[in-house]
Amino acid sequence: MKASRVVTIIFTLSVIIGAVGCAKPKVQVQVSRDRVQQGEEVSVSWTSKDAKSVTINGENVDKAGSKVYTPDKTTTYTAVAKRGKKEATDSKVVNVNARAARPTITISADQDAIRRGQSTTLRWTSTDSERVTISDLGTVPSSGSRVVSPSQSTTYNATATGPGGNASASTRVSVTEETPVDTPDRPRTVSSSPAIATIFAQQVQAIFFELDKADLTEDSKNRLRRAAAWLTQGPNRSIAFRIEGNCDPRGTEEYNIGLGERRAQAAKEFLVSLGVEAGRMQTVSYGKERASGSSEGDPSVRPSWAFDRRDEFIYVSGGPRTQEPIQMFFDIR
Repeated sequence: MKASRVVTIIFTLSVIIGAVGCAKPKVQVQVSRDRVQQGEEVSVSWTSKDAKSVTINGENVDKAGSKVYTPDKTTTYTAVAKRGKKEATDSKVVNVNARAARPTITISADQDAIRRGQSTTLRWTSTDSERVTISDLGTVPSSGSRVVSPSQSTTYNATATGPGGNASASTRVSVTEETPVDTPDRPRTVSSSPAIATIFAQQVQAIFFELDKADLTEDSKNRLRRAAAWLTQGPNRSIAFRIEGNCDPRGTEEYNIGLGERRAQAAKEFLVSLGVEAGRMQTVSYGKERASGSSEGDPSVRPSWAFDRRDEFIYVSGGPRTQEPIQMFFDIR
């Protein structure tokens, strides 16, 4: 009787041990985030039961634990738990969003050393930027140029901002004083630039354009002919000036920068055809930056869109000294 009970107990224990030994393993995976930006970390954790071994994406790991990963693309993390020929799996997907490219920017000056009163042109280019700013100029197009005439040595800092972060660059323009040289045999001459600038503004007047055009109108050509007649007289031939192209506020910033440049170039080319040397003229486009109109109006009315669509002519340097006569040209009609 006792022997029978012993046999029964042994049989029962063997059944239990066999049942445990044949139990199918279990495994579960969790991720800290199911969506990350490229370069960000994610924590993968797992637990298992009745497993002899566990792997995560083929890598042997503890039966329970966690690990930090930095996926560079969308990744599925799969845990496999094995016991004998039996196995269990579980997986989680982590979606990876590509990180936006970091902006780049460069800036330079055509002349990095000038005398007070002279001008130089800043030029800059950027990539992957949504906004570009330059100290002393404010917000500017992503790429472009601008004529500047600093009164003292100035560092122009450019910053490009985009989804991928920020980038910066700088250029410095050194400004020196022009020291007049006195000689005992020759009296010193004094520049009359302010007077010349005033007369220049009277003789070289703004011209206006049709909507979305850079073609010169007949009125504009007539104004430029009168300007060329004055600019090619005597000492006036040394005058250097800037042509500034402008647009009304409609359209994108990039489009208007291009349109303003074409308008400035159209005036320059026409003046060259009339005998004004190309080296005396600078061009710059302000696009719609200086636009102030809110309706069509008329070029003689400010503010108006018609007035916004113009080339302005700005005196830069040169012209007669006080001891030389200032050549005038009057249009008698």
